[in-house]
Amino acid sequence: MSIALPGAEGLLRRDIAALLEGAARDGLDDGQLRGRVEATAEELKQALEDLQAAGGAVEIEGRWYAPRHSGFSVGIVELLDEGDAVIRPGPREEAAFFVRRRNLKQALNGDTVLVRRLSRKAQPWTGRLPEAAVVRVLAQRHKTLVGTLERSDRGRWLVPFDPKASVELPVGGAKDIPEDHYVVVAVERPAPGRPPRGRLVEVLGDPELPGVDVLVVLRHYGIPEDFPDAVLDAAHRFPADPQPQDWAGREDLRERIVITIDGESARDFDDAVSIDRLPDGVFRLGVHIADVSHYVREGDPLDLEAYQRGTSVYYPERAIPMLPEGLSNGLCSLRPNVPRLTVSVFLDINRDGEILSCRFAETVIRSARRMTYTEVRRILEEPRTEDATTYGPVLPALREMHHLMQILNHARTLRGSIDFDLPEGNVELNTDGVMVGVSAEERHVAHRLIEEFMIAANEAVALELVSRGIPALFRVHSAPATARVEDLRELLASFGLTLRGDSENLPPSALQEVLREVQGRPEEHFVSSVVLRTLQRAAYDPQCLGHYALASPYYCHFTSPIRRYPDLVVHRQLKAFLKGAAEREAERSRLPERLPVMAEHASQTERRAEQSERDLLQWKKVRFLAGRAGEVFRGRITGVQPFGLFVQLEGYYVDGLVPIRSMADDYYRFEPEAHRLVGERNGRVLRLADPVEVVLVGSSPRHRGLDFKLVGMPEPTPREERPRRAEEPRKRRR
Repeated sequence: MSIALPGAEGLLRRDIAALLEGAARDGLDDGQLRGRVEATAEELKQALEDLQAAGGAVEIEGRWYAPRHSGFSVGIVELLDEGDAVIRPGPREEAAFFVRRRNLKQALNGDTVLVRRLSRKAQPWTGRLPEAAVVRVLAQRHKTLVGTLERSDRGRWLVPFDPKASVELPVGGAKDIPEDHYVVVAVERPAPGRPPRGRLVEVLGDPELPGVDVLVVLRHYGIPEDFPDAVLDAAHRFPADPQPQDWAGREDLRERIVITIDGESARDFDDAVSIDRLPDGVFRLGVHIADVSHYVREGDPLDLEAYQRGTSVYYPERAIPMLPEGLSNGLCSLRPNVPRLTVSVFLDINRDGEILSCRFAETVIRSARRMTYTEVRRILEEPRTEDATTYGPVLPALREMHHLMQILNHARTLRGSIDFDLPEGNVELNTDGVMVGVSAEERHVAHRLIEEFMIAANEAVALELVSRGIPALFRVHSAPATARVEDLRELLASFGLTLRGDSENLPPSALQEVLREVQGRPEEHFVSSVVLRTLQRAAYDPQCLGHYALASPYYCHFTSPIRRYPDLVVHRQLKAFLKGAAEREAERSRLPERLPVMAEHASQTERRAEQSERDLLQWKKVRFLAGRAGEVFRGRITGVQPFGLFVQLEGYYVDGLVPIRSMADDYYRFEPEAHRLVGERNGRVLRLADPVEVVLVGSSPRHRGLDFKLVGMPEPTPREERPRRAEEPRKRRR
């Protein structure tokens, strides 16, 4: 099988790992491996490098071994403050070895290394761990680093953008670069015994200039910005619009009232909706999704690039699309008044929100109108007499959709689905790309309308795929871990809220009940965010394991193939089923075997995109507020720790720290069970979700955080200026 299929690289790695395990202590050389796997020399080399980087293979003196048969151990370096390190077998596993600084052999924090055990017995000075020495660095965590450059008597040194990156890296050839400018540096490791050095690769510039902060985040997370020439060439081969021969055999919906509803700043339109009323009060909902798979064929350059990116990434001033703009913003964007190829789901739904029947079809549509969320909300909640003239047949369709949305939302609530309504702070930019403010974007009727319709379509497609035994990627959301439920139960009790149900098998309706009970209370936003943090992260999986938060046994992502690769996989499988070729195609391409690798990769790229988006928003907000030191802000306590209080500013949705050392009016005890600080003399209580007023003291560009002081707090005396950690309550002696 060709390696040039998404996920096929995982099959080759799996086959190699099995061969190495079978060879045991004898191992295998490159020639022996080439004779036993179906791959080119280059593909084999890449697979071995990837397998070694993941700790699944080790090369020693020209032969490859499974790590457990090599006589050595593989692990990840975690540097300690003193410069020594511990070695963990996996990112979240307990430390297995202690390594002295002199035995690290240039290994840096996060590197995957091969280690040799030095002592069989654990020694007290090693933290009760057996001592080891690094034999070789198998994979560098950081081949390049992004940061600024500080000056010292010894030259220029990198200050990494990632505050967790524990690296001391001198950088040559950078004497003329200002200290506040960001750069990309390659990490070079010279001969053994000499420390790593940095080589200047790219100067990104001053983060206060529009667009530079985006470049910093892109380089830090390794998110590709530009498309390779082969990918652009493949995209340019398509016409600007579908041709009549493209919709041959498709269901023609060009005369139907079909509309798109998106945000004002939406950059692509991949979903459209329609509605009809049938006898007996039945609605026929049509959800029409851009048929990206018609143009992006599995294994072609467009497909492989989309798979590597995994998802589009959205920043306030620009988007990094999964597909070239000619497709994402053109041929596959459901623009009004032009024909577009789609895959449609038709759902017949009764007054109780029950799906009576569903049908799937390859279609061609012509959107009658491009609507915005703001526009739809105004039409539905603040109707005007001129709306009938302005919107024509679109107006009654919107009113029918509103009615159906309420029915679907009520039915989903009854089954226990959790509905979060957390406002988010959107960054506002002027025409030059400079940040000028933060605005709260809250979900309203128009958002809910599209959400309900997309959820219904995703569930219907997932149920069809599972019922027919068709392999695909499903969206999975597991129940929260028991320990986290217990922590939540304890926290809610401090607010007088009761979490009902068994912690080991908590129904989503129990969390729904808590959110309903806290609605309208001052701590509503905080409790909602805590409940959200209690839940597991959703991911992709070859098995349809259900979606906990939606209380849905069948769920997949079908509605955004322009910007999510798993949706593209689902489209291909659904279309193959419609053609009666799903089983044959899956067997030919070994899709079921590839899906686990594809699921893990899609989940990782999604996490990378989300984290980069959060980091950029936080950084923009911190820089925006940095010049307002001395101002007073309203906020709410979002975290209580021995070292201080975390406070989120009202209207800005950005957190900062009130250090315990700044609270000089008393000595504060930390009561972890009650999530509060209590003053010993004045009895002042500061607990989670309490409203507070804070003075902005300053900001930390390195940690992208804000420092606050509570309003009215006296300045610490010289004696009090020493850092003072709040103490936990003393336990009684028995």
